[in-house]
Amino acid sequence: MTIDRFRPEDRDAFVAFRPATTDRFYRALEWVAEALQVEVEGIDRIPGGRALLVANHAFGWDVAFAMGAIWRDTRRPVWALGEHAWWKVPFLRRLAAAVGTVDGTVQNVDSLLSRGELVLVLPGGLREAVKPRELRYRLLWGSRYGFVRAAIRHQAPIVPVASVGPDELFDFVGNAYARGDRWLRGRGIPIPLPARILPIPHRKRFRFLIGAPIPPPPVEAAEDDACVKRLRHEVAGSLHELIDTELARREGISL
Repeated sequence: MTIDRFRPEDRDAFVAFRPATTDRFYRALEWVAEALQVEVEGIDRIPGGRALLVANHAFGWDVAFAMGAIWRDTRRPVWALGEHAWWKVPFLRRLAAAVGTVDGTVQNVDSLLSRGELVLVLPGGLREAVKPRELRYRLLWGSRYGFVRAAIRHQAPIVPVASVGPDELFDFVGNAYARGDRWLRGRGIPIPLPARILPIPHRKRFRFLIGAPIPPPPVEAAEDDACVKRLRHEVAGSLHELIDTELARREGISL
């Protein structure tokens, strides 16, 4: 028995989800969002059935604000595909599972999309979250194409969700993964390093912009590498457009 009574199966879709806990969590988060003047735009663009929401990853779990707004307006949970590292942290993993975070496995994605759910993926993962300030708002997706294949297999529209503001909270420098390999003897754990001695966050407004759904190609395209790559480029392009338009708007420039 683990210290927090967490079971391995609690990482799977539907097992540990608790609607009452989710509601309390998002109500508390809504209070924080109001205090920080967080804005979420475009919830009406989310399809009524299954969909795969794809977001850029800033430091922390900022996208929870968008998830909470969707829950408030539609009463639909957004199932977030969590990093495998989530499940090694006692108590935090129990809360994550209770509010709809699941292990980012193919089985969980298939189970959720086949039942018409909303699934959130951050393809850049932790590597994108701890990137240096020089790479702000860059999508570091590497060779991750599985989420695109899943959307095609289940004929789920892909909805870009742009997070603007959280990427500027901290000034990280250098390669966090290379530093982690040096300091922790190759355990694969990143160590972000702030530019200043005290990692005091910048005051930034958070805005989340939900873009138009991108329809998937026919099912057979899931086995066509060229089609998969083309769709991922389209998704990345839509995200970049949302981010760039918002950054320009902040500077008073109309695109």
